[in-house]
Amino acid sequence: MRILSCIAAFSIFITLAALGTPAADEPGPLLKPIVPSSNNVRVRIPVIEERGTTMQFKAQIPKGKSKKGETIDVTVGIENLPGPSFVSSKLWQSWGYEIPQNKMATLPELIIPGTQVAPKTSKHDVQVKMATIPLEIIEPPGGAEKVRGCDIYMTLKDLTKYADRTFETRLYFQDKFLELTVPSGTVKRPGTGDDVPPDPTITADRELVVVAGPMANRKGLPQFAYASINGLTQYKTPDGKIELVNAAVSSTNDWPTGVLITSGTARGCGVEIEQGGDFKGMGATFEAMIAKGKVKELRLGVMTGPGLKTQKDIVIQDLTVWIDKTSSGHFVWLGPQFLSTYFKDDILACGSDGIWQLHGRLKPDLLQDIKTRPKK
Repeated sequence: MRILSCIAAFSIFITLAALGTPAADEPGPLLKPIVPSSNNVRVRIPVIEERGTTMQFKAQIPKGKSKKGETIDVTVGIENLPGPSFVSSKLWQSWGYEIPQNKMATLPELIIPGTQVAPKTSKHDVQVKMATIPLEIIEPPGGAEKVRGCDIYMTLKDLTKYADRTFETRLYFQDKFLELTVPSGTVKRPGTGDDVPPDPTITADRELVVVAGPMANRKGLPQFAYASINGLTQYKTPDGKIELVNAAVSSTNDWPTGVLITSGTARGCGVEIEQGGDFKGMGATFEAMIAKGKVKELRLGVMTGPGLKTQKDIVIQDLTVWIDKTSSGHFVWLGPQFLSTYFKDDILACGSDGIWQLHGRLKPDLLQDIKTRPKK
């Protein structure tokens, strides 16, 4: 009887192996695919990395003062953090639009090519039409025609109308695409895309640890719930105010190590600054002097373990950072190059509860127990 049981168990094992069933400890997807309601469609928009604005996608806009249906090809830089969206006065006028007196314009429509991932269809290509995009018309530094290297510099909030929980926005940094749930009425189907959209990457390294970094909403900005620099979670400014270490993911931060810090935070946390050799940085509306510095220790609070219920800290030591000497504010921007160095399969996602989290896999030696946090 025991022999028959062993034979049966072995047969089941062989059958499962033949079917390609993964072993119990084989890495799986970090997030479940989103199944949209009957009135919605899940779409995927490819993004590209370019110097100036790290994450961009291609789109079309209607041509101003022209016959209906005429469009212009544009590139759109997409920033996940809230803020204004910009276009240069030169480009705005060249597209046939007039500049309002208050320099606040509205783009009537943005047409974005992508693929439909849910519900499944035989043809996958789509065009998503997003209406009434607010744009601030500016004069980029140096007389540039483009804003940070793209025709339109846009924030996700202006794209989703501050409804990320409804769009269930996901930005896949490693796979280079943006996913949104959009109303079916905004989707046009050309019917020419036969290629099946690939699934998000699953890194096969079983030693990597799955983590999720929960975000807290501070002053309208989703930031890591816990962050410290050189052992400090907060510091006192010269005028006696207490400021927190505010760290957040920024999809358009293109500095080499992916870490940009304001001078206020650098000074408050005692960040070492290299003397001489400052660099010139280009913001949307200003030029900035950028210095190179060194952070002795950066900590970011994450959840890990079964069910993501164990609290740990990502601890990175001797980190090269870039310091905006023209900004006395208090912020830390963590860009795609920072994520690609330390994370695999990284996804910045907003759930249906409206809470943002950074998901990924990283080396276990980067994690420490929260008991090792420096004393206040």
